[in-house]
Amino acid sequence: MTSLSLNPAQSESQMCAELAQVLGLPEPVSTTVLQAALASDSYARSLLASRRTPQMLQMLLASPPRRTRPKVEHNTAELIQRGSRSLLTWARTGFSTTDPVEREARSQSCLQCPHRRAPGASLLQATRSELGVCGLCGCPLSRKVSMLSESCPGESPNTPGINRWGQAITLSEPLY
Repeated sequence: MTSLSLNPAQSESQMCAELAQVLGLPEPVSTTVLQAALASDSYARSLLASRRTPQMLQMLLASPPRRTRPKVEHNTAELIQRGSRSLLTWARTGFSTTDPVEREARSQSCLQCPHRRAPGASLLQATRSELGVCGLCGCPLSRKVSMLSESCPGESPNTPGINRWGQAITLSEPLY
């Protein structure tokens, strides 16, 4: 955010007060709002654009986006470990695959996901599919959408607690 001076000597509470001043607010913003604005350029721009629309600004302040830590690259050991766990889980289901309707719905969700990446250079991510690779977990999406035992690691942007495939996110799923 260009209006915020990110002076390392400045405390978090000072930065919260400064952001509030930029937004024309009488009190400092929460640390959650500050951290979200620093982590997401689009959220920071939305806050700035909403300065003169109090209802919109209050809505943005009340529900800052959750911070995600997408990985750009996955190391080979991590991919082997995750792939092995996935294969074992899939085997426990009798190698069940999704029906064509569900597979297409999952594929469409993946195609619209901002975390989707082109296939990596690693042989473990090799895929001939236009779906590419999940940027959150490193899995080849053409395989992931077909395996009934798999779930999407990304939260739905519209429904907290639900992943992009419409499944409830459980604590046993890793948060990436």
